[in-house]
Amino acid sequence: MRLSEITSILAAAGLPALSRDQLLELAGSGGGKRFQAALIAFGAGDRQRRPELEVTVRVFDAKTRSTLQRIGGQLPVDQLITLACKEQRRFFDAIDAIAMRTPRAAAARSYLAELGAAAAIADSAPAGDPPYYSFKIFGAAAALCISEATTRAERKHTINIEGAVALAGGGVRKTFDWPNKIVVQLTVQEAYQVLALLENKIRSVRFDGHGREHDKSLQIEFQDSHYFFRLIQRGKAAVAVQVRAVDSLQIVSLLYKQFLANEPHLRIDDVRTMVDRMATMAHLVRSP
Repeated sequence: MRLSEITSILAAAGLPALSRDQLLELAGSGGGKRFQAALIAFGAGDRQRRPELEVTVRVFDAKTRSTLQRIGGQLPVDQLITLACKEQRRFFDAIDAIAMRTPRAAAARSYLAELGAAAAIADSAPAGDPPYYSFKIFGAAAALCISEATTRAERKHTINIEGAVALAGGGVRKTFDWPNKIVVQLTVQEAYQVLALLENKIRSVRFDGHGREHDKSLQIEFQDSHYFFRLIQRGKAAVAVQVRAVDSLQIVSLLYKQFLANEPHLRIDDVRTMVDRMATMAHLVRSP
């Protein structure tokens, strides 16, 4: 379709025009094809397709893009459009709450983080603060995102372990299904166990019953040449990632940082001593 024709249809729908660069960004993607189909249908008189047009235009709105960028959103436009079409008004209400710094901003950021449209953050982080530190570890068929977190009840520093499966048809550069990710937030006690495993003091851990529905679990196993992470949630595809020793160092470093934030009177050597003692007791319990 010509730019003038697209602009005319959007004007008839009472929507602002998209620039040539924005349309080029859409071109060739699933979102672009759906947008074109909605344009043609609306131009032919199907007024029920207007919401699809509005969602796409709002995703490209400068306020939407800048707000998502500020809170660490990294999803491609195609996935954002799919997400916004699914969530409809709730998605854009969250964007507006963050942009306007309303009392709902913190809850809105948590909602977008759960969708994968924002970086993982603590519930109490005020709008406008930089997103919590996080990093990704990529495997053959899935990826992990490890991030700082704060427990809801006790406000203790810990980490979130998020997992997403790779999407089909990603080509050489894989894309991952972050909107449907599995998120497990470790308790402080579980975080100490994970540190013990990553320092090769114990061989495996398994944490069940996570999440509001108690339907999430995390399994980590030391397999000599790597660590095997597996995240499970009812109704979702399991996420399995092999983590190399060199990649695990980032997790170890973040765990020490979080422990020392909880107990500033301790030193790294004190934490290591505590982990050693815990691992020794665990070994004695398992021995015949």
